Amino acid sequence: MTRNLKIILISSAAAALGLAAVFSGMRRAATAEAGRFDWDTVSAVALVKGYPAAISALDARIAAHPRDAILFYYKARLYYEQDLPRETLAAADKAIELGYMQQISLALKGMTYGRLYGDHARQREFASRALAFDPLYDDGYLVRAEAEYSLKDYKACAADAAAFAGMQPGLPDGYEHAMLCLEELKDYKGAEAAGLRILALKPDSHAALWRLGRVYVGQGLNKRAVKKFSEAIRLSGGRPQYYLDRAKACEAEGDYTCAAWDYASTMDWKEISDYATNYYQLGAAMYRAGELKPGLDAADQAVKKAPGDAANYELRGRLRADSGDHAGAKKDFLKMSSLSPSRTAEADALIKKLKQKK
Repeated sequence: MTRNLKIILISSAAAALGLAAVFSGMRRAATAEAGRFDWDTVSAVALVKGYPAAISALDARIAAHPRDAILFYYKARLYYEQDLPRETLAAADKAIELGYMQQISLALKGMTYGRLYGDHARQREFASRALAFDPLYDDGYLVRAEAEYSLKDYKACAADAAAFAGMQPGLPDGYEHAMLCLEELKDYKGAEAAGLRILALKPDSHAALWRLGRVYVGQGLNKRAVKKFSEAIRLSGGRPQYYLDRAKACEAEGDYTCAAWDYASTMDWKEISDYATNYYQLGAAMYRAGELKPGLDAADQAVKKAPGDAANYELRGRLRADSGDHAGAKKDFLKMSSLSPSRTAEADALIKKLKQKK
């Protein structure tokens, strides 16, 4: 299979795994009718001179060969790469009308509906039409599997992913899709097998290692999960979800120090550090680990970002109390009570404990 075009999936789960769907049809339709004018030529013009120049070159070619379907398919792909769905569909329809290699244009229409319009039902519809036209069109199964994942039809997704893997066992794409769908089905043994096949083909796939860790968590195998998350972090240089998942697995194993410092590592990312709940989580983890100073710093941030949340004052009060700041702790417990009157008895009990420590 040639990999002239590699399109990264945009669904969150698939993007997390770094999946890609490619068009093997480009090998089977690499050259237009008159003379050599293939996708490599078109994409080179787009890369060097820009998309408008590539479109102009295609239009000139189409003027001389108006019934060359592959030229319209190339044009559709250029529009797709620019996120222009209406233009993509119009050019793909022309390629289909001219009747050559219809499956690749049908699949492209499916991807346009799914990825550019978010209409995954129509993505599945057009992928199915492509496969009805050519049941051996391997990429059609990937396009349909992606749609089925988004539609939460995980059983069908796993079946289509397996179909692609059967046709292309040397490529990771089918196993990547299968792993996502099998995990959702809680078929952890199947998902593990798919993950191991990915790693056999792509040993440096930190995303596959991370997903394997999640598969082990699903089976309660937290020690094995921690090892996989650690490998994923080492290979990737660290990603917030990898640290978060390792922190939870460490907590499940009772290793609160590991959990606390993994939560701390996630604060390097703005999408984590912008939220009070994440500072609360960090502060609570540090408190469990006996790391009072960093825990108090995190609780201060939680209070600052969400001053109306009683839980933040409770956490800071507990940290202050254990740090010897009884006056500050009492203020926090009183604030907790005023913000959440239903917790007044709990706050009073905490204040009573403070008096007993004196």
